[in-house]
Amino acid sequence: MKISLLVPTLGERELEFKRLLDSLVKQTYKNFEVVVISQNNHQIFSTQCATYKDSLEIRHITSKVKGLSLSRNIGLREALGDIIILSDDDCWYPENALQTIQEEFCAHSEIDVLLTQIYDPISGCLYKNYEKNAKKLTKATNLLSRSSIELAFYKDSNLFFDELFGLGATYVAGEENDYLINCLKAHKRIVYKPVVTVYHEKKNNKESSAQLQAKGAFYAKHFGFIISNLVLLRDLIKKHQNNYKEFWNGYFNYKKSKRIH
Repeated sequence: MKISLLVPTLGERELEFKRLLDSLVKQTYKNFEVVVISQNNHQIFSTQCATYKDSLEIRHITSKVKGLSLSRNIGLREALGDIIILSDDDCWYPENALQTIQEEFCAHSEIDVLLTQIYDPISGCLYKNYEKNAKKLTKATNLLSRSSIELAFYKDSNLFFDELFGLGATYVAGEENDYLINCLKAHKRIVYKPVVTVYHEKKNNKESSAQLQAKGAFYAKHFGFIISNLVLLRDLIKKHQNNYKEFWNGYFNYKKSKRIH
């Protein structure tokens, strides 16, 4: 079973990219390729990829247009693997990561999409509050607050990322959750396993104005007005966050754009 790791990069994280590739060289599972899609500083990353050509199966693709989802879609079209892993240029992997993912897919025929855990070795904690038990995810609400680097799935030539969502797009977040909901609508079997497969430094969880607008657009696409109000009320009561203005800007802008088109 061949695995393809898709690594979009803006070409700004040379040291982090080297750390990623160094961790992939150490993988116990060897049947994988790395597909790097650079959106800037192409020559620098081409040189970096070339230094690993003897230790990794690595391909470098350049994109003239910036956009995380667009780059991932380029990678999906180019990938040769049976299993796709979505990577970032600033994450890295424990040595058994790909082995663990491969074994999960081989041992459980009911898995089409696998979600796992992120760990931050620097602060010594999990990236978020994860469920403790394995579970099948059968509802759209189960797929919120997921991160793209937790995700591995069988390649499907009919499923791609919505290029309106993700860094560099109209709406700067929500692309992985949108993709997962589309997988659910396509009757993909989605399973969560409480096992660490990727490392990433933990970020500040406070949402920016642009992220809140993206959240509004995402809810406009998938959930509608009533659930959106309930989510905003929950944020107000539990988190003491008044996100109404930015959220509704994104919500109604998305609805308006769909009416125009």
